[in-house]
Amino acid sequence: MKIILSLIFVLALAIRFLDFPENVNFSYDQARDSFATLEILKGDLKIIGPPTTASDKIFHGVLFYYILAPIYFITGGNPEAAAIFLRILNAAGVFLVFYIAKIIFNKEAGIIGAFLFAISYEESQYAIFFGHPSPGAISVLIFYLGLSLWIFKEKAYGLIVALIGLGLTIQFEDVNALLIFNLILFLLIFKRKLKFLNFKIILLGIGGFLVTVSSFILVEIKYKFQTISSIFNVAGSFDTSSSVNIEYIFFVIKRLINDNFFANALIVNLILILILGFFIYLGFKRVRDQSIFLGLWFLGGLLPHFIATKFSYYYSPGASVSLLILASFFMSVFLKKNNILFFLILGLITFSNLNLILNQNNKGVTGDFIIQPGMILGNQKRVLDYIYLETGNEVSAVSSLSIPLNVKTTWDYLFFWYGREEYGKIPVWYGNNADGFYGNLPIIRDRSELPNTQYLILEPPVGIEKSVVDNFLKEEYYFTKVIEEKKFGTIVVQKREKI
Repeated sequence: MKIILSLIFVLALAIRFLDFPENVNFSYDQARDSFATLEILKGDLKIIGPPTTASDKIFHGVLFYYILAPIYFITGGNPEAAAIFLRILNAAGVFLVFYIAKIIFNKEAGIIGAFLFAISYEESQYAIFFGHPSPGAISVLIFYLGLSLWIFKEKAYGLIVALIGLGLTIQFEDVNALLIFNLILFLLIFKRKLKFLNFKIILLGIGGFLVTVSSFILVEIKYKFQTISSIFNVAGSFDTSSSVNIEYIFFVIKRLINDNFFANALIVNLILILILGFFIYLGFKRVRDQSIFLGLWFLGGLLPHFIATKFSYYYSPGASVSLLILASFFMSVFLKKNNILFFLILGLITFSNLNLILNQNNKGVTGDFIIQPGMILGNQKRVLDYIYLETGNEVSAVSSLSIPLNVKTTWDYLFFWYGREEYGKIPVWYGNNADGFYGNLPIIRDRSELPNTQYLILEPPVGIEKSVVDNFLKEEYYFTKVIEEKKFGTIVVQKREKI
């Protein structure tokens, strides 16, 4: 069994390292987090993590910075090294899935569940995503591992493990705080299991949770509970009179099925019906508790989508693993009764996932994780190589049409990390540059002082109105003309000359 599990882990690693390091995503968020991490290494310890889109006073946990810190300390700020760690961490999820499925059902279900996790397209996307939500796909498994130990093995310490996993999951994405409501549901439904807990276990569990979310507590104390006030303000802005968008919830469920089982609309609908039937069927069998456990797990992943308006994997880390474990149980039954049916289903699931992985992961993560497609290190390094080789020994002048607009953070980090290390120099930056953002490249605002040849980097303008892009380029044509244009994936570089 250990040999098989080890081979599954190797398979998971192989899948997650396909096209590495070409497909490491690196845009503004990654550059911002990298700069913040470097500040920590210089002694500027932080308690506030990456900002959220909900409010400028609500932040994610700071733990992701401290995970990056030792990696950046050893490698000189190399994002590829951080991406290696995140991919290995995600692949290690096969062991957690194995133990959860083994605890809930049996060893056969554990092995099958681990394999399904290893080949899951969704999980491979979490693995290759360089960003703070990525580790949440693993910490949420720690949460459910703890609950499974407590509920099915009657191990009191499982609640401690669960509460630590919950705190870690909240650290990586603030919306995962909704899992607290899921925990309450588990405590209410499995209240008969409370007899296995004692005051010491409960105290240690609460202590473990408070330690993992301590950065949030420090922020609230330091800034006079501004985050809590902002959360209530954001919550108060929701239109509570409108009903839940059931159609959207079903879209989310179908998407999770599509990215883990079969990428076919007809089969996805069929599987959705089967899943509902399976839960009803299990509810009347000896595995009733198991079906309730997995149902609550999946519901926990759906909770954020009852208030969300746009699908994102940020909101439901690990939710689909409950379906993978459910499938592993039924497939373990098929394995004992009908080998042909088992291998047919396993083959179809494997083919569908690998097809998605081979066709998408070479391009990086999808829009379910990031705004801009194609902002990957492979293309970005080729952009820098082109600029450096064109300028030779001269100092180049560079600017960009970027997201956020007029913010050089992404390219600033790349020029310092890759450009300076590879070519021994950095360019100057020209054009408009918004204040208050990370970046150290020298800025020249007077165009008369710029060299004759300049380079304009055009990122994929997703989210920027066409009129803004047109006006940006129109201004550039007042000063320079294009003498050469190169495309690197979705990124365009214009070599320009003064008029």
